[in-house]
This record gives sequence, C-alpha cells and structure tokens, in this order.
Amino acid sequence: MSIRENIQFHHRLDPEEYLEVLKNEYEVRNHPAQKDAFLIGDPGLPFYKPKQIEDHISVLGFNYAPLSDLLIQALVDLPDLVPDDVRICWTSEQDLILETTMGAIRKKINTKGK
Repeated sequence: MSIRENIQFHHRLDPEEYLEVLKNEYEVRNHPAQKDAFLIGDPGLPFYKPKQIEDHISVLGFNYAPLSDLLIQALVDLPDLVPDDVRICWTSEQDLILETTMGAIRKKINTKGK
C-alpha cells in the first residue's frame, strides 16, 4: 500500500482546462509508465489526471511521492478560473496538510512579494 496525497479544489473547474494550464505553464508531461498520469516539476513528481468528483476537482498522487505545490500555484494567477472563495484541502491519507481558500493563498503570495 502506498501513501497517497490528495488536493481538492471545491469548485466546478473543468479538469481538462486545468490540465492544459498545467501543461502550458508548468511543463507537465505524461508519466512514462502509468496511464492517465503526469509528472510536474524537476525531478518530476507524479499525479493522476485531475478528476471532477461531485462538487470538487481531485488531484491524487502516487508512488509514495508528495504532490507538488505547483498544482496550486498554477491557479493562483487565474482568478477568472478559480475565484478567491474556493476552498482547498490537501491531505495525506487521513491527515490534513492544508485547508484554506484560494484568496488566502493569493493574499499571502502578494504580501510576500512586497
């Protein structure tokens, strides 16, 4: 059994559009050995294709690897795609790593740069 991380965006975001953003802005590439899976960043952290599940988008990791924060960063500069009030939950198995809103992340990033 592997440890699985999961990021949920509680918003009806089109998974294909999100994947296109990741590919265009973060050079996401196909995983060489796993169907419907991708690699992001260097050295390449794996994740399965984002899926719409009821009221949220889910991004699931695998192979004992952590998920990349680039999966959230990719949406920071896209308020038309993901509004500030969208809730984000990041878990590792049953442990909560992060629960916040996109607006809180944007605010923290914007104040860091000043």
